[in-house]
Amino acid sequence: MSSSFPVPATAIAPGAAVIDRSNAPARLVVDGVPYQVRGVELHNSTSSSPTAYADGLATTVQVGANTVLAAVTWEMIQPAEDTFDLSSVQTLIDGAREAGVKLVILWFGAWKNGASSYPPLWVQTDWERFPRCVHEDGTLSDTLTPFGGTDLDLDAFLAVVRFVEEYDATDRTVLMIQIENEIGLLGSSRDHSTSADTVFTSAIPDPLRAALAHRPGFDTDTTDLAWGDVTDEPLGRDEAFMASGYATHVQRLACAAREITDIPFFVNAWLDSDLDLDIPGFTVAGGQTPGMYPSGGPLPRVADVWRTLAPSIDIFAPDVYHGVLDDIYRRFSDMSGALFIPEQRVGEDGVAAAFLAYGRYGAIGVSPFGVDSRTDEELAALTDGYRILATIAEAFTTPDGTRTPSHGFSLTDDTPTTTWTHGDTNITVQRSAGLGVDLVGSRGYGIILATEEDTYVFAGRGFTATFTSTDPAIQVRVGSVQELADRDTALVGRRLNGDETASGSWILHPPRERPLSNFPIASGHAHTGVSSVRIYRLPVVGR
Repeated sequence: MSSSFPVPATAIAPGAAVIDRSNAPARLVVDGVPYQVRGVELHNSTSSSPTAYADGLATTVQVGANTVLAAVTWEMIQPAEDTFDLSSVQTLIDGAREAGVKLVILWFGAWKNGASSYPPLWVQTDWERFPRCVHEDGTLSDTLTPFGGTDLDLDAFLAVVRFVEEYDATDRTVLMIQIENEIGLLGSSRDHSTSADTVFTSAIPDPLRAALAHRPGFDTDTTDLAWGDVTDEPLGRDEAFMASGYATHVQRLACAAREITDIPFFVNAWLDSDLDLDIPGFTVAGGQTPGMYPSGGPLPRVADVWRTLAPSIDIFAPDVYHGVLDDIYRRFSDMSGALFIPEQRVGEDGVAAAFLAYGRYGAIGVSPFGVDSRTDEELAALTDGYRILATIAEAFTTPDGTRTPSHGFSLTDDTPTTTWTHGDTNITVQRSAGLGVDLVGSRGYGIILATEEDTYVFAGRGFTATFTSTDPAIQVRVGSVQELADRDTALVGRRLNGDETASGSWILHPPRERPLSNFPIASGHAHTGVSSVRIYRLPVVGR
């Protein structure tokens, strides 16, 4: 059995990264080959210092990431109104090239995390020219209003895009650009500033009216219906109103930038949540009420607004730190036909989430946040997970360029098992930490790839897998199991059998860390995390 995977055929002309929507979900294609972003996002201020950025890149390489996500800020790009300084962008591109990784630029412009802390000082101090949002009680927020009638960060953003297109035209180090960051208004469901109230009491444009017609209160024949005329579900109305302001501005940037470059654009969302995380002095997440989370951000609940008013955005992306992963992934996949996660947890929970995203939802990529402040021990699970994903990366694509059938899973106390039916074969996966070991609190995660007929590649940690047939008259047996070593060494691992396969009854991928067990016979623990399995079939009745 071969230990390597076929190189997928080139289906798209080489050049800059493109979003391939020929099959759902969409894929990111680089130089004609599907590209899986195994990313890391550096801390917000890391990119402001060449030394800190170099250290962050060293960590990027250490964990086996192939892409770094780093911030470019309005305050550094346009320190004075008539002055543009692109040296920080060049530093990011040069550093990524030297490190041998791709770069995703995060534009921290008019809004970041529901606030406006990254505009330059000449903007922040001119409150009349660049008005702020006003809360319902009349207090002034620190968030620029999207209804103020100015272009805000348009010139600075276009300067960045123009520089990237010219400086990076040959190497194509930059994969994608994020426009703004977790935009929205915190503290109120909508902006009550004078400029916002003017729009709120004006007629809703026809294209948007049509998109909102499915909502209560918007399904009216009134031709001059204003936002303020809609009294049904006022919080939903307010959130849609704010979304219209933010989406209009983001489209203005994206549309103008599209005249310069074909680089994919995305926007990211701070999620609404059932949680109420209260950290004094710092809002993290909380509640289902717009304003407790940033009202108007690109969430699925206002997908109708964003898709109508920001058609130049390629991907709407969730920042995932909490919530039901399947629900989040499904909703955002439906919203833009693709899944990309620019922020997520770093530890083993994050690795498990990544395997689920890649294997079940065909994610373009994931990117744990803040790796540059973590210890080697804290990064061990991510390093191991990215090594495994790099080993199987080519297996996600068939030789003819199509997507390999796959199933991703994340197993916990709440979901300790999953079953994938592929053709006439059921594959049931359940957590396993070894013989005689308590499973409470343990984590299992992985991906199954159907690479050939009756041949599957398993990748991940902490699970066992068994096979049955959809035909009760047929039994399915494990024929052979080949452990695969990582791609870089090109070595073949062990041929597994006996105790490691329960005499051909299942396959076992032990957890990353060896658990303690009182079972009198020691169980094997070492495993590369990748194996190729061939199955065969027998009748249940032998006569």
